[in-house]
Amino acid sequence: MTTITSKRGTSTINAQGLVFGKRSSIVPKNETLTTKRGTDVVKVKDIPKVSQPSLKGQTITVNRGTAVKTL
Repeated sequence: MTTITSKRGTSTINAQGLVFGKRSSIVPKNETLTTKRGTDVVKVKDIPKVSQPSLKGQTITVNRGTAVKTL
């Protein structure tokens, strides 16, 4: 059994039934998440889904900034 600490560490949630995978985590829509060092609470259903932009064609610096690679 796994428990998740919430509400500034004063409350725990039984994590039975929650699925945490390598690619994504699935949390029921009626759950709340604690953010900003425990000072803010947000409902899961209020968090928007954001698509991941493609990195194809982007350039990054490597080797301590001495070389450039294209993704």
